[in-house]
Amino acid sequence: MKLLQKILLASLIVVTMNACKKTYDEGPTISFRSKKNRITGKWRLVSIEGVPRLNPGVEQYMELTKEPLGDGKYKAYFTNFQEEFCSFSPDSTGEALFTSDGFWKFSDGAFGAACNIGEYLKKNEGLGLGINAGSNMMVGEKWKILRLTNKELKIINNVCINDPCAYYLNNRTLIFEKE
Repeated sequence: MKLLQKILLASLIVVTMNACKKTYDEGPTISFRSKKNRITGKWRLVSIEGVPRLNPGVEQYMELTKEPLGDGKYKAYFTNFQEEFCSFSPDSTGEALFTSDGFWKFSDGAFGAACNIGEYLKKNEGLGLGINAGSNMMVGEKWKILRLTNKELKIINNVCINDPCAYYLNNRTLIFEKE
């Protein structure tokens, strides 16, 4: 009987370690919360690295919910986001902030700068964010998650110059704190 208990305990430890292993470049190493539970919530934009931040005195948020939209997508809300986050207007000045609904989803697969594949993301290592651009049109970008804890989210994009969302032609890193 003791041998069976030891085998069950060893199996439980192996399964737990595999379920909690590190996914993102900057961690965490171990988390007992699921990725979905960590990423959902209201996130305040703390900084943008790689490009200037518009109106730094204005608080900017994205709220990622668990409300399903289908095809692995979930409802999202963006408040006071930079127009450059996804510039869908051809006469964009690059100086406006907008508020809109949209979607989020975990993603994987090909990811790279200027449409050249730089790497292949593992399962749930990528984050797709889409914004309602009006007239039943959604536009979005794919981001690589560098860090995802219950309180911090750090994502980086590689802009595709043929993408309608490409305002910047360089990478940018967004850092959020959970409210």
